[in-house]
Order: sequence, then structure tokens, then C-alpha cells
Amino acid sequence: MGDTGLKPYLQYLKYGRGFLPFYLSKLSYIIFTVGQLLQTYWLAANVQNSSVSQLKLIAVYTGIGLSLSLFLLLRSFFVVHLSLGASQSILSTLLSSLFRAPMSFYDSTPLGRILSRVSSDLSVVDLDVAFKLTFAIGAAFNAYSSFGVLTILSWELVFIILPTIYLCIIIQRYYLAGGKELMRINGTTKSLVASYLAESIAGAMTIRAFGEEDRHFSKNLGFIDMQASPFFYSFTANEWLILRLEILCAIVLSSSAFALTLLNTSASKSGGLSNSR
Repeated sequence: MGDTGLKPYLQYLKYGRGFLPFYLSKLSYIIFTVGQLLQTYWLAANVQNSSVSQLKLIAVYTGIGLSLSLFLLLRSFFVVHLSLGASQSILSTLLSSLFRAPMSFYDSTPLGRILSRVSSDLSVVDLDVAFKLTFAIGAAFNAYSSFGVLTILSWELVFIILPTIYLCIIIQRYYLAGGKELMRINGTTKSLVASYLAESIAGAMTIRAFGEEDRHFSKNLGFIDMQASPFFYSFTANEWLILRLEILCAIVLSSSAFALTLLNTSASKSGGLSNSR
């Protein structure tokens, strides 16, 4: 399967003219992140400053926090606006295609596949795509900004951070090859469950007339078990990815703590030598 690039996300943003809400949400998040840094810097710089009263220190810190909450609220508003506009456009396009499709399409396409597209797939588009897209970009921004700060404080961490980023890219590509295939199999088996359920409901009178309730019930449970298997494997693949990413994060965190400890130790030694002189 592999990586599909940015094409699906660009197509998603084109529906409902979502580029402007997307950029505004990212701008609000960047302002929120920078404001958090300024808030922390204000508290760290003036907590032991005798010229700044405790009331002023708490008031400025609280004022910055309340201002940042406004930008966080604007970010959520723009993300919801993006998701709503794209979902309405995609739904109207899908319904227009279904109503105008020829009868040969319905003869050759299983009913469960159509029900899966208009139910579970549209639910993912409505609830997950916009939020996960903005969350992924925000998490990447936080990670690279943290790497930049650590590099400024201790440049030796470059030899740890760059290999870590390279390993993350390799692990991501290895995961995508199997993860997308598992998601495709999950969607295919889900359409079988929906199709068989719809056929069972439509022929419920015939099934009861011939006394085949137990056979159809056990067959339905078999389809459900078949659908649950790729979902379990997909969950296992996600846990596999999370474990390896957490190991890499632990390596970067421990290396950063060790480098900053050496930095403080060298600074204290240089300060003690200068005072002795």
C-alpha cells in the first residue's frame, strides 16, 4: 500500500473551501504554543524577582493563560467549521452520485459496501479526519520546536535527535504498509456484516417460515468474528508502533536530561573557578 502523500488531505481541504479554516486553526495553535512559552518564561524569570509583587506575578500569569484559552477556543471553532463544511460537501457529492448511478452499479455492488460507505466511512470523515489532521500537525510542531530548543541548549543532542527522526520515518513507513491493508480488510469485512444483516431483516419472514433462525444467527456471529479479527490485528499494529515510538522518545528524553545535567555541572564549575580567582 505505502504512503499516499498529501493528495488525499488536499482533496479533503478542497471540499467546502477548507483551506482558510485550516490555516486559521494552525495560526491560532501557533499563537497558543508561543504564548505558553512566554507564560512559562514570565513565571521562571520573575518568581525570585523582589521588584515584582506576588499579586502582579499571579495576575500576569493568569491573564496570559486566559488569553491563550481564547486562541484555543478559536482553534477548536475553526476545526469544527472545517469538518462541517467538508462533511456537507462530501455527503452531497456522494448522495448525488448514488442517486444518478445506473442500475448496473447496484446490480454489481453489494448492498453492504454501499451501507458501509454512507455510514461508517462518512462517520470517520465527519468526526476523525479534521481533528486527527490538525492534531498530527500540532504534535509535529510541538515535537520539532522541542527539538529546536534542546539543540539550542545543548548542540550535542543533534547526534541523538537526527537519528531518532530517521528511525521514526522508517518505522512509520513499515507500519503504513501493513496498517492500511488491515484497515482495508476491516472495511471489507464490515460491509459483509452490514449486507448480511440487511438481507436477514428483509427476509425475516421467510427465515422464520422455514425455521432457519439458528443457522442464520450462527452465520451472523461468524461474520462478526471475521470482522473482529482484522480490528484486533489493527489494534495490535498500533500498539507495536506506540511501543517503538515511546522507546525512541525515552532515549531522547534521557539523553536530554543527561546533557542538561552536564551543562549545569560545567556551568557551576566555571562559576566556582571564577569566584575563587
